[in-house]
Amino acid sequence: MEQIRHKYVDVGGLKLHVAEIETGSVVVFLHGFPEIWYSWRYQMTAVANAGFRAIAPDFRGYGLSEQPLEPEKSTFKDLVDDLLAILDSFHISKVFLVAKDFGVRPAYHFALLYPERVIGVVSLGLPFMLAGAQSLPREILPDGFYVFRFTEPERAETDFGRLDVKTSCKTSTFFFQEVKF
Repeated sequence: MEQIRHKYVDVGGLKLHVAEIETGSVVVFLHGFPEIWYSWRYQMTAVANAGFRAIAPDFRGYGLSEQPLEPEKSTFKDLVDDLLAILDSFHISKVFLVAKDFGVRPAYHFALLYPERVIGVVSLGLPFMLAGAQSLPREILPDGFYVFRFTEPERAETDFGRLDVKTSCKTSTFFFQEVKF
């Protein structure tokens, strides 16, 4: 893990944290909820050892990235725009996306909006779903799936209230609201 370097990219006035190991073609890892770049550390090292450049940003409001002034107004489109700005700031023209959970929707929408920038997409934990009125389909996800648990009023606050999550997740408001793109 000593190979991993940390950088910050200014995106629309927000300072976003990016962990990276530079070597070759780019693999971008997008974390889930309530995770940060760190959840990908072993995969980043393995990918780098195989000759690839591994990048794992902290989404806005997560980990070492700044929280927007009005997090409740954030959308998944902001995460797509953030990814584009990060890639542009590093002068990266094409990537392979690996996304888990919360990162799946931004990964797929990035691929749909910028197909010329994407080699491929791997998603873990959630199926492909277009943004908009469509929500997580309860019939294809297991009972007790945490997202459904957190839709109960005050449930997330109660569950996370036992922990010091200030360094992990500063905001999750837009994850649980009606998704807008």
